[in-house]
Amino acid sequence: MKSRKELELLRSMSYSDLVKELKNTRKDLFDSKMKSTITGELKPHLFSTFRKKIARIKYLMSSKRSDINENK
Repeated sequence: MKSRKELELLRSMSYSDLVKELKNTRKDLFDSKMKSTITGELKPHLFSTFRKKIARIKYLMSSKRSDINENK
């Protein structure tokens, strides 16, 4: 259920908000990888969660970009 709510939230965002969210999610993924490398504290479920979120954001960005181009 959480992913469904998150997806609805992402769909309601504007293109510029999605760009910011993508940047933040990539940073979170990088930080998580660095933390696991440095401290040895491994949380592999976070890696797949972040990667899936990045894919969702990219998909929504491409669909919004194509919608913007069609309206011109």
